Amino acid sequence: MKLKTGSLLAAVLAAACALLVFPAQASLGAKNGLNYSLNILIPSLYPFMVLSVFVVKSGLAEKIGRFLEKPTRALFRLPGAAATPALMGLIGGYPAGARSVAALYESGAVSAQEAERMLFFCVNSGPSFVITAVGVGFLKNPAAGYILFVSQTAAFLLMGVLTGLTAGRRERPAPRRERAGGAGTAQALIGSASDAAYSTLMMCCFVILFAVLMSLARMFVTSPVPSAAVSALIEVTGGCSDLAKIQAPLWAFSLALGWGGVCVHFQILACAGKLRVRKGRFELCRLLQGVVAAAVCRGITGLCPQSAEVFSNVNGPVSGGLADSVPAAAALILMLAALLMTAPEQKLDTGKK
Repeated sequence: MKLKTGSLLAAVLAAACALLVFPAQASLGAKNGLNYSLNILIPSLYPFMVLSVFVVKSGLAEKIGRFLEKPTRALFRLPGAAATPALMGLIGGYPAGARSVAALYESGAVSAQEAERMLFFCVNSGPSFVITAVGVGFLKNPAAGYILFVSQTAAFLLMGVLTGLTAGRRERPAPRRERAGGAGTAQALIGSASDAAYSTLMMCCFVILFAVLMSLARMFVTSPVPSAAVSALIEVTGGCSDLAKIQAPLWAFSLALGWGGVCVHFQILACAGKLRVRKGRFELCRLLQGVVAAAVCRGITGLCPQSAEVFSNVNGPVSGGLADSVPAAAALILMLAALLMTAPEQKLDTGKK
């Protein structure tokens, strides 16, 4: 406990000193995070957040689950209602699936253990970001976006099957309850819009915070390769942009997308609502999903030599090495680890007061 407290205190002091010494860089990072939130995050994610919660609140998830009970049980060992959050996580982006899982748990359709296990794999980058932003925007190649999305989908399915196989008999299903139906279309839509607005605002706050951290980190980690690696570790959008600048191999993008970035991890934990999530296992699953996605992507490009040539790294070495910035990089990583490990173990209550 003393080590954890000391790590957290050191992280807070380091962040405070950085904000005081480099206010201009911190302000620039905040502006970049705000710009990303207003121009990309809110327009692309908020509608999916409303839709994902509405499907649960209106009772559609339970009705759809009756038809998908058998395949969902066979693949993931989950009730049919879990198919909707899984689909939302696949097409709606990282936090949309998490919020849908939390709403499903709050409705009583799945147990706490089942909902927690769903968060271990129902966290994916949506096709709009993978294909449009990364493939077309960063890589200037739509085919690369499609390959990345296929690899992310394959990793999602494999992780879902793997977590189902390792669930064990200790996992208890949700208790049987009388079917109460939906809350009514109007009330469900109003509640979904309000819920999604609160969750989206919280995600924007995390994006701005980590944009500030990344702006400060760039002052110390200046070499292209380490800077791109740290960027992908912290925030997936900036990480993919930096990976494109150094012309990293396609599997590196797939690894970054599967991992999601620490910023996304905090967004997911915030969207989990009253659901308790074991952070260590969650982080391990995020890393494993990234590795699986990278392996699948590497296999696809290996089967397509022409694509592998297009997505290969630049000819000649790219200068790397942290030079005198090793302490700065280590301090940054330790600070992020301290933030993750010292987050409260109690249920995260994000309900409106």
